[in-house]
Amino acid sequence: MRLVSLMGMLFLVATIFSVANLFAADVPLKITPMPINSELDEDDPLFVPSLSTVLPSRFYFSRKNDKDKFSIYFSKFLKKTGKWSSPETIGAYVDTEADDRSCFLTEEGKFPQTIIYATKKDKLNNNFDLFRSFRDQPGKDLEDRAFNPGKPLLALDTEADEMFPWLTKDQMALYFSRKTKEGWQLMVAKRVKGSGVEGNFDAPEPVKDIPLGFHHATINPLGTIMFLEGPNEEGRLEIYSCSKTPSGWSKPVAVSNLRESTGKIGTKSPSLSRDGLKLYFASDRAGGQGGLDIYSANVMELKLK
Repeated sequence: MRLVSLMGMLFLVATIFSVANLFAADVPLKITPMPINSELDEDDPLFVPSLSTVLPSRFYFSRKNDKDKFSIYFSKFLKKTGKWSSPETIGAYVDTEADDRSCFLTEEGKFPQTIIYATKKDKLNNNFDLFRSFRDQPGKDLEDRAFNPGKPLLALDTEADEMFPWLTKDQMALYFSRKTKEGWQLMVAKRVKGSGVEGNFDAPEPVKDIPLGFHHATINPLGTIMFLEGPNEEGRLEIYSCSKTPSGWSKPVAVSNLRESTGKIGTKSPSLSRDGLKLYFASDRAGGQGGLDIYSANVMELKLK
């Protein structure tokens, strides 16, 4: 009975979303900058909700420092003040002297907590590989406990760049991007059969419906809508959406009211909130703090067709 009620609720949300989206073209899109933005480049946004009444929700992102090195940062949402804390690097065993970025984490306050991230590991490596680590429990007095040392996802990693991980809601499939000689390719790897949500992944396969160049996927909890990053006719980056059909994913279509023409890079790095109602992204559009900044928009206000 509870399952039927849940399915009914999900269907209702999907219906409301579909109807609301029909009118998105007539509603001015409100774009909100994140308070973590600075004069440096901020990219790879990820909002991670907390399942604990004590541990706060967090916002993870990548920031490039003045030495051109990316690190993974996070900011806590402080309930007492209703504000985000000053960003901190993610710390030992994840942060290295080389580039570290584009992470995906399971919910805060639920242990073991998993992080999957892209790293060059050390300065001798020229390519990004995907690594995975766990945090077993909060630290003493609920301060941050470091993640365990990260280990490479050997079934996924190659001599090419592997980046931008996104776990599906059931945690049984991992989408990520691989930089081939022909361009970025969206890949998907499924858990080894019977291994559960902490198991290893089988060898990945290309997502056959998604053309080369479209990548950095984020998928809503129902598995019905995907947002991606891809090039536009002007050579800048843009955010696209596609829908799940009985035969696979539909052709990516530009989210037209996210378009802007003021930045050299464009709009990139889509990342949905876990309820699928808010989209975070990076852009170098006019009016920001400098370089790439992170913004959010309500999904119901996006023009997806």
